Amino acid sequence: MIRTRFRRRRRVPVGVVAITVAAVTLFGGTASSAPARALVTINLNTLPIANGFPLDLGIKHGFFQAQGIEISKKTLQSGNDIVLALANHNGDIGYVGWVPAMIASTSGIAMSAVAASDVEGTSAADNWQNIMVKGDSSIRTPRDLAGKTIAVNALKGVGEVMIKAALRKVGVNPESVRLLAVPFPNMRSALRNGQVDAFWAPEPFVSQALNLDGARIVMAPGPVLGKFWPIGAYVALNSWTRSNPALARKFRVAINRSLAYAQSHPNEIREMLPAGTQNVRLPIWTPLIDRAKLRQLARYTKDFGVITKLPNLTQLVPRSVTGGKTLQGTITTKAIKLLLDGKTVKALPEGEYTFVVSDRSKTASYRLRGPGVNKRTPLKGTGRFTWTLSLRPGKYTYSSGGNPAFERTFRVV
Repeated sequence: MIRTRFRRRRRVPVGVVAITVAAVTLFGGTASSAPARALVTINLNTLPIANGFPLDLGIKHGFFQAQGIEISKKTLQSGNDIVLALANHNGDIGYVGWVPAMIASTSGIAMSAVAASDVEGTSAADNWQNIMVKGDSSIRTPRDLAGKTIAVNALKGVGEVMIKAALRKVGVNPESVRLLAVPFPNMRSALRNGQVDAFWAPEPFVSQALNLDGARIVMAPGPVLGKFWPIGAYVALNSWTRSNPALARKFRVAINRSLAYAQSHPNEIREMLPAGTQNVRLPIWTPLIDRAKLRQLARYTKDFGVITKLPNLTQLVPRSVTGGKTLQGTITTKAIKLLLDGKTVKALPEGEYTFVVSDRSKTASYRLRGPGVNKRTPLKGTGRFTWTLSLRPGKYTYSSGGNPAFERTFRVV
């Protein structure tokens, strides 16, 4: 599935050369002439949702080319479709939900993660993947979903597990709902014509339903199960990874850089979306995998009969994929917070962390300082900011720059 291609050099205008020299100098490279470089093609299967767009940004900005990789992309409709394609050697790497990956690993398909990708939000207000109902529907709360038909993109997939687990957690019999497989692009019409009572979908379909159809969010399953719930990853057959260890490592470097870039340049992601959907709720991308939440997801997947045994997570998520937690930072005109799973952070073990900071103050910034760390959001303006950091032992301070003044501390041990 891998082929090597040589990139031919072309003449470029003098002005472009000058810009290239400046850029290379800025990022610590050399502007001297270089020989043609072989690019190895990776055939990658992905889904028709915004979660996979960091890959496109990485291609656009040369992150994969810098690793000697050329991406040949194919879009399929579900994670289960991608797993089957990989199993039949129709693709090298695939972007899938964790549930299809667990199904594969417990069904004799030797597969493992090459890189992490994305997690869900913290509430229905900021989550990008939700259960939608008509604006005039009699379904007002999750309890009203009992006895109703909900569209999911695939049966025995991410949606089925998360919906049933979240319903059970809020006291609704998960077997009381009927799930119907409908492709994401067809879900809005299925809801409008009464084929289903609700649908579960990611962006941009959530915002399209909200803004164009007057639909409502009735439940955000991910945040019900836990803040920053793990959703997707890039996976490959173990046979491919064993045969291409260096290439797998280079892909991980490139996609991790792409995830970080997408998180800090949301407008470039929005420009890739269809007209009228640029203001969608974007996923939270992180190169870290929360193994504890992944173990819980595996238990849910088995509880609801999607798998018959628990997956070997040590094999599914090798040590080459960095583990870590996602922290929730918030600053408003009244308070500053740093939370882990909804609780104030007082002490953390040394390691890798992704900070998702919601800056809701127009007059203050969120600052984080400690051993080797000095980060802050802009003083003016609001928005969501994400930092993936290595925390070493010592005292850390999160405080406000500007007005009003707040300051809190925690320790890393």
